[in-house]
Amino acid sequence: MITASRAECLELLQRFDMPDHIRRHSLLVTEVALFLTRRLNGNSCRLDPELIEAAALLHDIGKFHSLQTGENHAVLGAKMLDGIVNPAIAGIVGDHISLDASQVAGPITESLLVNYSDKRVRHDQVVSVEERYQDLIARYAKSPSHEQLLRRKLDLYVELERTIFSHLTITPRGEEIMGITIDLLKGA
Repeated sequence: MITASRAECLELLQRFDMPDHIRRHSLLVTEVALFLTRRLNGNSCRLDPELIEAAALLHDIGKFHSLQTGENHAVLGAKMLDGIVNPAIAGIVGDHISLDASQVAGPITESLLVNYSDKRVRHDQVVSVEERYQDLIARYAKSPSHEQLLRRKLDLYVELERTIFSHLTITPRGEEIMGITIDLLKGA
């Protein structure tokens, strides 16, 4: 079982043939998650930055294959990583698209932070949760009832955002977070 350092995670992305556009998304999700982790840990939270980095880098490892098979990409990603990485990493990968009302008030966990950070990145750009969900609805809503389900999920993510940012001195739309980018030479 690998320790899942940044280099090992990037090697796994290559081993599992992650396309460049999904890799760029994952790198930016990682930067957002690490930015928030540093801020939260500086203000009373106790989050594991190494766990967050590995899980954020690997969170969409099943995405490309799921597009071909129709499987849930989070569940598939967790299965792909089972026995290869720390089970906590695979668990976060498996949970990164699920959120329920019991979680939004906290405590803030590594899993919730990776999940939220993913909802802040549309392709390879940091956007608001609302903008990200508009894109998800436009691309994935298969019916009016499915669209309503996605809108209810958006409401949960807005609540989670309030919980996270109640521990911070910045706002969700502040330049500090909206201006995060990736250095492709450093991260790829």
